[in-house]
Amino acid sequence: MQEHLFFPAPSSERYVCYPDFVGGYSDRPEHAVDRPARSDDLQLNRLYNLHLVLGGRGTVRCGSRSFQLREGEGFLYGPATEQRYAADRNDPWNIRWVHFSCAAADRLLGSRGLGEPWLFRLKDLSLVSACMERLLQLGRGFDPGREAEASALLYELLLRLAADATPLAESRDPSVPGILAAADYIRGRCTDQALSLAEVAALAGYSVPYFSRKFHQLMNRTPSAYLLEARVLHAKQLLVSTTLTVREIAAASGFSQSSYFIQCFRKVEQMTPEQFRVSRRT
Repeated sequence: MQEHLFFPAPSSERYVCYPDFVGGYSDRPEHAVDRPARSDDLQLNRLYNLHLVLGGRGTVRCGSRSFQLREGEGFLYGPATEQRYAADRNDPWNIRWVHFSCAAADRLLGSRGLGEPWLFRLKDLSLVSACMERLLQLGRGFDPGREAEASALLYELLLRLAADATPLAESRDPSVPGILAAADYIRGRCTDQALSLAEVAALAGYSVPYFSRKFHQLMNRTPSAYLLEARVLHAKQLLVSTTLTVREIAAASGFSQSSYFIQCFRKVEQMTPEQFRVSRRT
């Protein structure tokens, strides 16, 4: 058995999470993945990768450690994380998987899968696998008119996963909680024009160079890029929900100059703020 089902890009950017492609495989003893932390596949670099083991066995490697996973267990890789896993040749696992984007990943998933795989065991595999099977059914004959249903199904799956799963291995990186707290701080204070990297690094308890390096490792972007994304996201919300001018939105989103705001917005969205506003009203 092998399936690989693609979901077209959603028409709205407001979904908390959205599947990119889903699938499953079994009876494939030769199956193995060895994907570097930042592969040439830009699409995969931005997606989470979730696998559920329904039967059989397989191995997930994390640095020098190897973990054998069985029925009722699974693993999650965050964006641009090194991925190394393989089916057992004598008893290949039966797998269901989904690659997905998640705009609220740090709130919904926390540090799970960032920097290294999150390995877990489910108390009740049936609840999570039922959501996965419904996603597969939806993907087999996907109707664009049901994209909200696809997002809701994935959201339910991730909520059940976060509530029901227990870790099989603890993270070796003690900096994760501080980095995630810093990300929350950046997002919450993104409209403050005076917000500085030194301030956020001090909040996390690290020097600026160490903080920048660890933040990039876990969040797959620099603190400055994360702040810029948060400000642009705030601006996008104002563009579609208010009649404020571009200059007013720039100031309300943490930009000191409207010209710089337009330049940054175009870099992130490949269009100007006004073009974005018009595109969301047509």
